Amino acid sequence: MQGCIAPSEVPGVSPQEASVFGSIAEDIIYADFHAQYGSALFEVFRDANNPAAYLFFLARNNPHFVQSRQMDYYGRLRSKRLGRIPDFLVHRPDERAFYEVKPDSTSGMAAGIDKVGTLTAVYRFYGLPYVGGTRFQPRDHTVALLGSLLRATLKVRRVAPGLIVYKLCLDSEGTIELATLAVLLRYIVREVNRQRGSGRFEPVDLEPAFRNGTLGDLARTLGLTLAAGGAGAAVAVGWRHFWKAVVKRFAIRGAAAATLAAADGPLPIGDLVAAGLAVWTIVDIIRLSPELWREAGVIARQGA
Repeated sequence: MQGCIAPSEVPGVSPQEASVFGSIAEDIIYADFHAQYGSALFEVFRDANNPAAYLFFLARNNPHFVQSRQMDYYGRLRSKRLGRIPDFLVHRPDERAFYEVKPDSTSGMAAGIDKVGTLTAVYRFYGLPYVGGTRFQPRDHTVALLGSLLRATLKVRRVAPGLIVYKLCLDSEGTIELATLAVLLRYIVREVNRQRGSGRFEPVDLEPAFRNGTLGDLARTLGLTLAAGGAGAAVAVGWRHFWKAVVKRFAIRGAAAATLAAADGPLPIGDLVAAGLAVWTIVDIIRLSPELWREAGVIARQGA
């Protein structure tokens, strides 16, 4: 099963968090871009919020773009609020092109189309040779994983000449319902954002979030609430019946069922993962815990 969404559209992710993720996504995509193009001086430019460097790149590669034209460029475009700098610009014998990176969302796509159109018109007006690029072949990148159970991927594609878009995809071995998917993606966005400014991105290892501590610890880690009916419910009903309710609800078999049948207290996440419970099942146990405790009460009254 795969679910994909732009980071800005993940419920609970703030605009600021989406912006930080976008900066990291661009870093990841540029690393791929750099690997394909190399680092020959004056052949590749990346926007780093430095208009002077951009102007120098244009002038260095285009002798006819003299100072008077440069002054006109910035004066005219800024006055009309049309000033645009592409994320990546290539000036090579075999390619003279620009690339813009945007999130793969309705608003991101609209902003990207607008910027590509503006850049195309501006370059044509000033006799600059750059067009929307088609040679860069973007690739997908793993940004988080939990063994073979879960993998979060930055899915990158070129949707039009010069326009590269990305979204966050979560792959699992089974179905993950929408609310759980949103929770996991929100967690991944925030963990990825912790690497801002590190200079080197490493995929987030999700194992600590699922292995360390009890179900309650995992719930707090993921921003969920484990409503266990209070301490009184665990005493009155018993964890043994809670786990029986879990086995029944999720039709658990084999080693996992044996592990739960032997439990008479909260189980560490590591035990659940080691027994073979899928990660989405563990999260659903947390999410559905109020119902599971009620079912546990029924099982206890039946003397099962």
